[in-house]
Amino acid sequence: MATPEDVMDDAAVAREDLLANVYYLQDRGLIELLLGYNPPLFAAARMTADGIDMVENAFEFNLRFPPAPGETEEALAGVPVLLERLVQEADFSPLDGEARQALLRDVQFLRDEVARPAVRWRMQVIRTVLDWVEGHFATADEPAPAALPSLPELRKAIDRQVEADRA
Repeated sequence: MATPEDVMDDAAVAREDLLANVYYLQDRGLIELLLGYNPPLFAAARMTADGIDMVENAFEFNLRFPPAPGETEEALAGVPVLLERLVQEADFSPLDGEARQALLRDVQFLRDEVARPAVRWRMQVIRTVLDWVEGHFATADEPAPAALPSLPELRKAIDRQVEADRA
Protein backbone atom coordinates (compact mmCIF):
# COMPACT_ATOMS: atom_id res chain seq x y z
CA MET A 1 0.00 0.00 0.00
CA ALA A 2 1.31 3.42 -0.91
CA THR A 3 0.82 6.44 1.32
CA PRO A 4 0.34 9.99 0.01
CA GLU A 5 3.92 10.75 1.04
CA ASP A 6 5.20 7.83 -1.06
CA VAL A 7 3.50 9.24 -4.13
CA MET A 8 4.61 12.82 -3.48
CA ASP A 9 8.21 11.77 -2.72
CA ASP A 10 8.53 10.59 -6.32
CA ALA A 11 7.49 14.12 -7.41
CA ALA A 12 5.40 12.53 -10.13
CA VAL A 13 2.26 14.26 -8.88
CA ALA A 14 1.95 17.60 -7.11
CA ARG A 15 0.04 17.62 -3.82
CA GLU A 16 -2.76 19.78 -5.26
CA ASP A 17 -3.31 17.27 -8.09
CA LEU A 18 -3.00 14.15 -5.97
CA LEU A 19 -6.50 14.03 -4.47
CA ALA A 20 -8.38 14.61 -7.70
CA ASN A 21 -6.38 11.94 -9.51
CA VAL A 22 -6.58 9.41 -6.68
CA TYR A 23 -10.35 9.76 -6.34
CA TYR A 24 -10.70 9.51 -10.13
CA LEU A 25 -8.78 6.22 -10.12
CA GLN A 26 -10.89 4.99 -7.20
CA ASP A 27 -14.13 5.89 -9.01
CA ARG A 28 -12.90 3.90 -12.03
CA GLY A 29 -12.20 0.89 -9.80
CA LEU A 30 -8.47 0.92 -10.52
CA ILE A 31 -7.35 1.55 -6.93
CA GLU A 32 -8.78 1.16 -3.44
CA LEU A 33 -8.30 3.81 -0.77
CA LEU A 34 -7.86 3.39 2.93
CA LEU A 35 -9.34 6.52 4.46
CA GLY A 36 -7.86 7.66 7.74
CA TYR A 37 -8.70 10.38 10.22
CA ASN A 38 -7.58 13.23 7.97
CA PRO A 39 -10.18 13.42 5.18
CA PRO A 40 -10.13 14.09 2.28
CA LEU A 41 -6.50 12.90 2.34
CA PHE A 42 -6.26 9.13 2.29
CA ALA A 43 -4.07 7.02 4.55
CA ALA A 44 -3.00 4.52 1.86
CA ALA A 45 -3.90 3.28 -1.60
CA ARG A 46 -3.44 0.01 -3.46
CA MET A 47 -4.13 -1.15 -6.98
CA THR A 48 -7.09 -3.42 -7.58
CA ALA A 49 -6.97 -6.46 -9.83
CA ASP A 50 -8.58 -4.35 -12.59
CA GLY A 51 -5.88 -1.71 -12.14
CA ILE A 52 -3.12 -4.30 -12.43
CA ASP A 53 -4.76 -5.84 -15.51
CA MET A 54 -5.00 -2.41 -17.12
CA VAL A 55 -1.33 -1.63 -16.50
CA GLU A 56 -0.28 -5.03 -17.83
CA ASN A 57 -2.39 -4.72 -20.99
CA ALA A 58 -0.80 -1.88 -22.98
CA PHE A 59 -3.57 -1.86 -25.61
CA GLU A 60 -6.34 -1.43 -23.03
CA PHE A 61 -4.29 1.14 -21.12
CA ASN A 62 -3.72 3.24 -24.26
CA LEU A 63 -7.41 3.06 -25.15
CA ARG A 64 -8.46 4.43 -21.77
CA PHE A 65 -5.48 6.74 -21.21
CA PRO A 66 -4.09 7.81 -24.61
CA PRO A 67 -0.41 8.78 -24.42
CA ALA A 68 -0.79 12.07 -26.26
CA PRO A 69 -3.68 13.84 -27.97
CA GLY A 70 -3.95 13.15 -31.65
CA GLU A 71 -5.11 15.50 -34.37
CA THR A 72 -8.77 14.73 -33.71
CA GLU A 73 -8.44 15.42 -29.97
CA GLU A 74 -6.59 18.67 -30.68
CA ALA A 75 -9.27 19.83 -33.12
CA LEU A 76 -12.10 18.98 -30.71
CA ALA A 77 -10.45 20.21 -27.50
CA GLY A 78 -13.04 22.98 -27.03
CA VAL A 79 -16.10 20.74 -27.42
CA PRO A 80 -16.25 19.45 -23.82
CA VAL A 81 -16.14 23.04 -22.52
CA LEU A 82 -18.92 24.07 -24.91
CA LEU A 83 -20.92 21.04 -23.88
CA GLU A 84 -20.61 21.90 -20.20
CA ARG A 85 -21.88 25.40 -20.99
CA LEU A 86 -24.77 23.80 -22.88
CA VAL A 87 -25.55 21.68 -19.81
CA GLN A 88 -25.80 24.81 -17.66
CA GLU A 89 -27.89 26.64 -20.26
CA ALA A 90 -30.26 23.66 -20.60
CA ASP A 91 -30.63 23.56 -16.84
CA PHE A 92 -31.78 27.20 -16.86
CA SER A 93 -33.86 26.89 -20.03
CA PRO A 94 -37.45 28.17 -20.08
CA LEU A 95 -38.90 24.69 -20.72
CA ASP A 96 -41.04 22.93 -18.13
CA GLY A 97 -42.37 19.45 -17.49
CA GLU A 98 -41.76 16.63 -19.94
CA ALA A 99 -40.12 18.94 -22.49
CA ARG A 100 -37.54 19.98 -19.90
CA GLN A 101 -36.85 16.37 -18.90
CA ALA A 102 -36.44 15.37 -22.56
CA LEU A 103 -34.02 18.26 -23.13
CA LEU A 104 -31.96 17.31 -20.09
CA ARG A 105 -31.86 13.65 -21.21
CA ASP A 106 -30.69 14.69 -24.69
CA VAL A 107 -27.96 16.90 -23.25
CA GLN A 108 -26.88 14.08 -20.92
CA PHE A 109 -26.70 11.75 -23.92
CA LEU A 110 -24.36 14.26 -25.58
CA ARG A 111 -22.21 14.37 -22.43
CA ASP A 112 -21.97 10.59 -22.42
CA GLU A 113 -20.96 10.54 -26.09
CA VAL A 114 -18.30 13.21 -25.60
CA ALA A 115 -16.94 11.43 -22.49
CA ARG A 116 -15.40 8.81 -24.77
CA PRO A 117 -12.11 9.42 -26.60
CA ALA A 118 -12.66 11.90 -29.44
CA VAL A 119 -11.59 9.43 -32.11
CA ARG A 120 -14.51 7.21 -31.08
CA TRP A 121 -17.20 9.92 -31.17
CA ARG A 122 -20.07 9.10 -33.48
CA MET A 123 -20.39 12.43 -35.28
CA GLN A 124 -23.67 11.58 -37.00
CA VAL A 125 -25.21 10.66 -33.64
CA ILE A 126 -23.93 13.90 -32.08
CA ARG A 127 -25.34 15.95 -34.98
CA THR A 128 -28.70 14.19 -34.68
CA VAL A 129 -28.92 14.82 -30.94
CA LEU A 130 -27.96 18.48 -31.50
CA ASP A 131 -30.93 18.66 -33.90
CA TRP A 132 -33.12 17.19 -31.17
CA VAL A 133 -31.89 19.74 -28.65
CA GLU A 134 -32.61 22.56 -31.06
CA GLY A 135 -36.01 21.03 -31.82
CA HIS A 136 -37.08 21.47 -28.21
CA PHE A 137 -37.31 25.19 -28.88
CA ALA A 138 -39.16 25.03 -32.20
CA THR A 139 -42.45 26.09 -30.59
CA ALA A 140 -41.06 28.05 -27.65
CA ASP A 141 -41.22 31.86 -27.55
CA GLU A 142 -37.43 32.11 -27.52
CA PRO A 143 -35.42 30.82 -30.48
CA ALA A 144 -32.77 28.19 -29.72
CA PRO A 145 -29.71 30.47 -29.99
CA ALA A 146 -31.16 32.84 -27.37
CA ALA A 147 -32.14 30.02 -25.01
CA LEU A 148 -28.93 28.02 -25.59
CA PRO A 149 -26.19 30.41 -26.82
CA SER A 150 -23.49 27.73 -26.91
CA LEU A 151 -25.52 25.45 -29.22
CA PRO A 152 -24.47 27.17 -32.49
CA GLU A 153 -20.79 27.16 -31.43
CA LEU A 154 -21.00 23.48 -30.55
CA ARG A 155 -22.64 22.68 -33.87
CA LYS A 156 -19.92 24.60 -35.76
CA ALA A 157 -17.15 22.69 -33.97
CA ILE A 158 -18.76 19.35 -34.79
CA ASP A 159 -19.45 20.34 -38.42
CA ARG A 160 -15.81 21.47 -38.86
CA GLN A 161 -14.60 18.08 -37.69
CA VAL A 162 -17.06 16.22 -39.94
CA GLU A 163 -15.74 18.23 -42.91
CA ALA A 164 -12.13 17.56 -41.87
CA ASP A 165 -12.88 13.83 -41.63
CA ARG A 166 -14.32 13.85 -45.15
CA ALA A 167 -11.24 15.53 -46.59
